[in-house]
Amino acid sequence: MKETMIYLLERPQLRDPVFIEGLPGIGLVGKLAAEHLIQELNAVKFAELYSPHFMHQVIIKKGSIVELMKNEFYYWVNPDENGRDLIIITGDQQVPPTDSPGHYEVVGKMLDLVQELGVREIITMGGYQVPELQGEPRVLAAVTHEELVDYYKEKLKDCSVEVVWREDEGGAIVGAAGLLLGMGKLRSMYGISILGESLGYIVDAKAAKAVLTAVTKILGIELDMTALEERAKETEEILQKVQEMQRAMLEQTMPPAPEEEDRGYL
Repeated sequence: MKETMIYLLERPQLRDPVFIEGLPGIGLVGKLAAEHLIQELNAVKFAELYSPHFMHQVIIKKGSIVELMKNEFYYWVNPDENGRDLIIITGDQQVPPTDSPGHYEVVGKMLDLVQELGVREIITMGGYQVPELQGEPRVLAAVTHEELVDYYKEKLKDCSVEVVWREDEGGAIVGAAGLLLGMGKLRSMYGISILGESLGYIVDAKAAKAVLTAVTKILGIELDMTALEERAKETEEILQKVQEMQRAMLEQTMPPAPEEEDRGYL
């Protein structure tokens, strides 16, 4: 295999589809959100993407079977005649961070396929690493075009998750979550990045739920979050244990308080 390849299992006929990306990254936030979306919508797999830019390894599946690492495309046909269909991508991994040309090649192949299927709008999902969390995770949003801020703000009005519009000029969105929007913009596509706050070092279902809550609000669809909420509870328990361990370690490393000097008078 010398270049990235996509194998079509079928070619769906879709109505003005929205392309949603959720690949592995910080806290596996995007991947968890995409997998839950696929599961709850009973989305249908229709294509697989393989690339020599992925890690040089196979994954062992159930039954001792090995498979090449891949990304998978799914589609969902909206039962609402006035609604829009979805294309969702998730998978085993992204291109390693050091391989910039590989990122551009893989994302270019993704865009080739979804553009042929009529995609104009892209929503990317992922995690945004923070040093600490105060309360519930927020989601951070950035768009491809200035006029879209008001458009998506209206879509996200009354969202149960706090949405922060990124104004960190010079900030970055790394990997497919960023490149899909940037490269899609050159193809007259538009869209939004939704990233959930995460500590990044655990599988963060809590952040994934926050991201998916915002995304489903944009799409105007309802989704059963029960399974993701259960995983989010596990995330919360792990976070509490980690924080307790951090506090204990901090107490052990802190120097003892100096004894007060005797300030009595003779």
